[in-house]
Amino acid sequence: MFQYIKGTLNTIGEDYIVIENGDIGYKIFTSNQTMMDIRGKHEKVTLYTQMILREDELSIYGFSKREELKMFQLLTTVTGIGAKVALGILSSFPLGKLAGMIVSEDIAGLTKAQGVGKKTAQRIVLELKDKIDQNIVFLEPTFAPTASVTDDPDDEAVSALMGLGYNRAEALSAIHAVKDGSMNLEDIIKRALRVLAK
Repeated sequence: MFQYIKGTLNTIGEDYIVIENGDIGYKIFTSNQTMMDIRGKHEKVTLYTQMILREDELSIYGFSKREELKMFQLLTTVTGIGAKVALGILSSFPLGKLAGMIVSEDIAGLTKAQGVGKKTAQRIVLELKDKIDQNIVFLEPTFAPTASVTDDPDDEAVSALMGLGYNRAEALSAIHAVKDGSMNLEDIIKRALRVLAK
């Protein structure tokens, strides 16, 4: 129903925030990463949202980055994972690290998230690995490219990894560790994520 909500940050709770817009306070469940992104902002903030309707409850989940919302939506398609567990997973890891663990089938790493046992971690990998691999658009950053952006796969890979929360030095180091002359952009990013997830 709502693609995004823009308003003034009113309250920060344990796993939710309240955004005021037009004399209405919207309670929006969100991740630790989004809370860190918007904490201290006095101007209007924008969250990309997903509304979830249950028999006795209507809840809004929102995130500061479109990529995080996409990951939330993917996680909730996994058998046995509801919105609360998906939110807990997103709060447990930086987005890039989470994507890397799924791609690299890091079952042990995924079980460190609250509410995720071995079987759930295996289902996450089984049901999402190919979806993340095949949708390279998922890895695109939310910020606009600058005039200096080129068609160099290294530059594009660095931008994609930075959009997932890694700094430039981490991105460059991982790319240099995995790259060979025959790799395309998608392969570079997937292999770099495996390195960064370790």
